[in-house]
Amino acid sequence: MRGAVTKESAIKPEYTGKGLLVLEPTYKYIILLDVSQWDNSIVLDDGLFLACDSGLKHKAIMRSNISSAVAGNEGLFNLNIKGNGILCLESPTPYEELIEIELQDDVLKVDGNMAIAWSGSLDFTVERSGKSLMGSAVSGEGLVNVYRGSGKVLLAPVG
Repeated sequence: MRGAVTKESAIKPEYTGKGLLVLEPTYKYIILLDVSQWDNSIVLDDGLFLACDSGLKHKAIMRSNISSAVAGNEGLFNLNIKGNGILCLESPTPYEELIEIELQDDVLKVDGNMAIAWSGSLDFTVERSGKSLMGSAVSGEGLVNVYRGSGKVLLAPVG
């Protein structure tokens, strides 16, 4: 069920022991993140999860409001990774080109779906940037992704 709503593989094999793990070829970029540097909780955009330490817990979380899924043309669920350990992502952008923004009781508004990951402590919504809710909902224009609170947001300026 979780795999269907987050667009991630439902079956995740676990490898233990010492040795070398070889992955299938990809045209994307492999990025390693330490989840403890994200206050032990990180939320991922759909399709980015590749692998993680076995001690990390992952679960599908529902968006805080329906507008973030419907109006923002986003899914209703995201994958949340919690705990201490290393997370491996398959990113459309090299790590050097990613932009990390740290919020302290602040608000970040992003025009478009450029955020690939954000702290689990942040409240994520999609809101209208203009005056007309109807115009924004019909056209899809004038909507921004909004992150509120304290934590980090990782942006991929191109994808």
